[in-house]
Parts: sequence; structure tokens; C-alpha cells
Amino acid sequence: MSAGFDQNRVVSFLFFCKDGAFMKSDLVPAAHQAPSDYKILGLGTIVVDHVAEVRSLPEPDTKTDILSSHYQVGGPVVTALALLSKWGYPTSFIGCWSTDELGKRIEEDLMKSQIQSGFASVHPSHQSGHAHVWVEASTGRRSIAAFRGRGSLDWAELEHLSWSEWKALHLDGSHGEVATLAAREMKKHGGIVTMDLGSPKPNLPKLLEHVDALQCPAGLLTQLYPDQSDIEAARCLLDLGPREITVTMGSEGALWLNRNEQRHQKALPIEAVDTNGAGDVFAGASMHARYQGWPPEHRLKFASACSALKCQQWGNREALPKMEPILSLLG
Repeated sequence: MSAGFDQNRVVSFLFFCKDGAFMKSDLVPAAHQAPSDYKILGLGTIVVDHVAEVRSLPEPDTKTDILSSHYQVGGPVVTALALLSKWGYPTSFIGCWSTDELGKRIEEDLMKSQIQSGFASVHPSHQSGHAHVWVEASTGRRSIAAFRGRGSLDWAELEHLSWSEWKALHLDGSHGEVATLAAREMKKHGGIVTMDLGSPKPNLPKLLEHVDALQCPAGLLTQLYPDQSDIEAARCLLDLGPREITVTMGSEGALWLNRNEQRHQKALPIEAVDTNGAGDVFAGASMHARYQGWPPEHRLKFASACSALKCQQWGNREALPKMEPILSLLG
């Protein structure tokens, strides 16, 4: 790590794939192509974030001043889609929200981000999701309290979609049985299923049977398998079905694991301003890299650089990096 950088302000990621030795990654190829016929469908949670910048994250029973604040639309899947849409991929999002003011913010964001939402469930009886996000000014660390919304998707309205038109489905584990059925349908039509899993979900083993590439934070591995090491826990998840796993681990670097090999990516030293959404961006960048046909070590380096650049700016839309700065960071 370079001198002059605070360990707590360095952003990086850990990935896993299923055996082998750690290997050093080379530079990412400069090729970039986002074809208009590679359509990506997302299904997940969507919320309106109230993001507040504070000097330090408050301890229980204490108060702190807000230095600045703003509203943004968030959620693992929709933020990944926003990045891919910015790079030219046709995208569509399926989720639930109400017709209230929060719902209007969601629809305005989707339209601005050029993410289609014609298959979403929008109804006055739903409750739109929202979250309070505190971001520590000195480190970019954050704490989140979220209400993920209330409403349900009806598989009867989705099963007759032209699934063969979509090349990939991106999930976050929400919407239970509907997510499992969608993943199964995507696989049946030859598509790829990816998932960014941030917390334990009901019926997870059943869903993972249909997932090709799984991403999760190291903290989730501890929740799911408290008596296992990170690598052992990652292998437990691989045994449930995914072909590869990426585990994000902050300043400890990045690993990718599948059944035959592992890759390691060192931390990229950056001055983090806002780490909220970093994993979402990482997932989107990984999807792009996978489409390009890059090997695991190149995917790791590219996605790490993309997320690092996002963390240097506030927000999860304006901060989404263009391709040129990513390739410049990679040298």
C-alpha cells in the first residue's frame, strides 16, 4: 500500500472462484463493446435513499450534525443496471413500488437512467422502499437503516415474457419464489444469471441452484457460516450451485473462486468519499467484463477500478464512472 493513505480509506474487493493458488492479475484489455442486442434484465429491491454526510458515525444514544444531504434511488440491482445502461446496454428493471412521492422519484430516476420498467408492479397499495444512509466524512464508511418496501410480484404476469430476448438476469435475492422462477426461466432460454447477495434470504439454496455467478460481502459469509473461514464458507456456497463466487472485503483486497482456481486482487489505494453502492457498481462492472470474455484476473482488476472511482465521488448515479477513467486508472 502506498505511503500517505489511511488504511480505513482504501477501497478494494475480495473474490472467490472453487480451487487453485492465488495469482497476480495483469492489466485489463482495452477492448470495450456494449452491443445493443445484449439486453439485461434486473429483478430486485429498489429504495429511495436519504444520504446524510456526518463527521463520524454516531454511537448509540448520541447525536451528530448533518454536514450535507441528498436523495438518491438505490438498490443493488438497479444501481448495477444504471452503470450498464450508461455504458450502452439495454436494461430493464422489475420491482415493486407505490404511486406515492417516493414512487415518483423512483420512476424519474429509472427514466433518467434509461432503464425500462414496463414489467414492474406499481400500485397504490404497495409501500415504496426507503433508507437512511449515514456516510462518515473522514472515511467514506456508511451505516444504513432500510425499509425495503412492501408489495409482491405476480409470476403470472411475468412467466409469459419473451425470455429469449434477454441475455442476462441480475438478482439480489429478493422476491422469493418469483426470483427463483425467473432464474430458472432465464437458464432455460440460455441466459446467464448473476446475483449480488447482501443479506440472508429465505429459500436461498433453491435460488442458488440457478445462479451462475454470485457476489457477496465477506460479512455475509460470517453470518451464513459463523464457524467457517471465508474460503470454506465460499466453497459451501459454491456447493449450492453457482459456478463462481466473488466476495468483497474492503481493504483486504479481492478474491475470485471457482471449482478449479482462485485469483487475488490487491487493494487499490484511493481517498474514499462515499462507499455506498460500491458493491453494486462492482457487480455491474463484473457483468460487463464477463460479456467481454475477459479472464477472471482481468475482470477482478476492472471491477475493482470501477468501484474505486465511484467511491471517490458522492452518489450512485453521477458518480458512476465512464469507461475512459477506468482504463486510465488501470494504466
